[in-house]
Amino acid sequence: MVPLSPELDKELSAEELASVKLFRGATPSVVNIANLVSVRGQGYNSMDSMRVPQGTGSGFVWNNNGVIVTNYHVVRGAEEIKVALIDSSVWSAKFIAGDPDKDVAVLKLLAPTEVTQALKPVTLGSSAGLQVGQKTYALGNPFGLDHSMSTGIISGLGRELASPNSGSFNARGTTLRGIIQTDAAINPGNSGGVLLDSKGRLIGINTAIA
Repeated sequence: MVPLSPELDKELSAEELASVKLFRGATPSVVNIANLVSVRGQGYNSMDSMRVPQGTGSGFVWNNNGVIVTNYHVVRGAEEIKVALIDSSVWSAKFIAGDPDKDVAVLKLLAPTEVTQALKPVTLGSSAGLQVGQKTYALGNPFGLDHSMSTGIISGLGRELASPNSGSFNARGTTLRGIIQTDAAINPGNSGGVLLDSKGRLIGINTAIA
């Protein structure tokens, strides 16, 4: 991590410095994910097709074997998945497993070993024992251009939310339970990104804007 300058240390409050350090420490773990599908070229008789983005979202590095975690709805229906890392390199990924009812998907980065070994896995925390009023940080990489962070508090615990995959052919229209409600802004494209505690540890996955 690039150290903060002495000038910045003097300009920012202790709380601001903590937020900046948390952002800098966590962003290498947060990736952009593009969901690509094929479309036919223009013209009734055209047989040409090309891959175009169906959607984009965020995800995070789980380990140094190239495992990436995101929301199921971010990669639902994808014919090809692309993952952009902190160094702006873009790699293909394959869908390994997913649970549409829990809106979680696991991907495998198709990159050389030296690339996956250099990844920075997210620091794991625990969602057990969370308290309303506790500070939260929501990070994402919505459009592959840059990371974003918003902060807030835990507004509620044990909430229920209709699954974003309720309309998909292989979901049963279930309800997500045990949801963490936060007033940290979850910007479009931040689905699949991380929700962190004040120590930069993973406590949840950004899923929906209510």
